Amino acid sequence: MYKKYIVSVIMAASMIVHVVPINGMPDAAKADIASRLGNEAAAVAPVYNPLAGPSYPVAQNSYFTDDSGNILMFVNILGQVSRQGQYIVRENADFAAIIAISGGLVKDADLKKVLVVRQEPDENGKQAYVVNLKTFYKKGDRSDFIALKPNDTIIIPEKGISLAKISQYSSIISPLIYWYYIIDNNNK
Repeated sequence: MYKKYIVSVIMAASMIVHVVPINGMPDAAKADIASRLGNEAAAVAPVYNPLAGPSYPVAQNSYFTDDSGNILMFVNILGQVSRQGQYIVRENADFAAIIAISGGLVKDADLKKVLVVRQEPDENGKQAYVVNLKTFYKKGDRSDFIALKPNDTIIIPEKGISLAKISQYSSIISPLIYWYYIIDNNNK
């Protein structure tokens, strides 16, 4: 009788442990509880975040690996994108992926004259490349893409003349012309 009582108490205690909410508890503690209960399937795996960067110091102009062994690199993007900055991307990331990570292009982006600047020149001494992304956006043609290297800076310029720019400048110039006309007529 005594053994049956102990067995039922242990079973009740294990059910209580399963019912007790563990929200807010660190993942390591949840995994420890799950392993002690013999419920390895409930163990929480660490969350992989490739954009978090490594937990060790990294040179900006070199490749590095994350905890899962993926080869990563830093890439800078400036100009006409939603979120300019430095991003950690996989080794084989192309322009489409990097523009997507940076929030996409803004309205006045000039896709014909995208500039890629290398930190160090290539074997031919070339340090800057002009890439035409317009064919990619119109036809999906990636033939103008170049392989990116660590710490490359992608600069997406603004279109030279746009309706928004003309409107902006004319709103500044129109009052000046008006005042010049009034002053000139008063002096005559």
